[in-house]
Amino acid sequence: MSILHKIKSFFDTPAILKILFVKAWFLSAIVKFTLIFLPFKKVMDWQGKLNVDTPVVPDQASLKFRQSLQSAMRLCDKYTFWKTECYTQALTAKILLNSKGLPGTLYIGFRKDEQGGYGGHAWLRSYNMIITGFKEMEKFQVHSFYS
Repeated sequence: MSILHKIKSFFDTPAILKILFVKAWFLSAIVKFTLIFLPFKKVMDWQGKLNVDTPVVPDQASLKFRQSLQSAMRLCDKYTFWKTECYTQALTAKILLNSKGLPGTLYIGFRKDEQGGYGGHAWLRSYNMIITGFKEMEKFQVHSFYS
């Protein structure tokens, strides 16, 4: 894809998605920095309340925002020059949801792989929509969740 095509695509993108992408990009950098350089205890408050779930009912009033946030997080993952793992994405999206007063549940799951090791994954759900981490979530058993 040429640079001119990318620029045209950016200008053709709806304003809400552009704004959310920029916010997600900068916020994911802050989250990533925090996860690398500060004690994990600092991040625990961002996760929310342990083992408290949010409603799974549809919410039409926030649907457009949540869809835009989902798209912005995909773009953020694609266009950051740092690796945005599932936990970084879920935490970033949760902070953006909270800034709009919308509920979200961050799930942390684990699985045992074929070699006998363990893998972890994080995903975020808001109402009845998975915002981040939806591709892999079915393979993991929920260990804890935060809202």
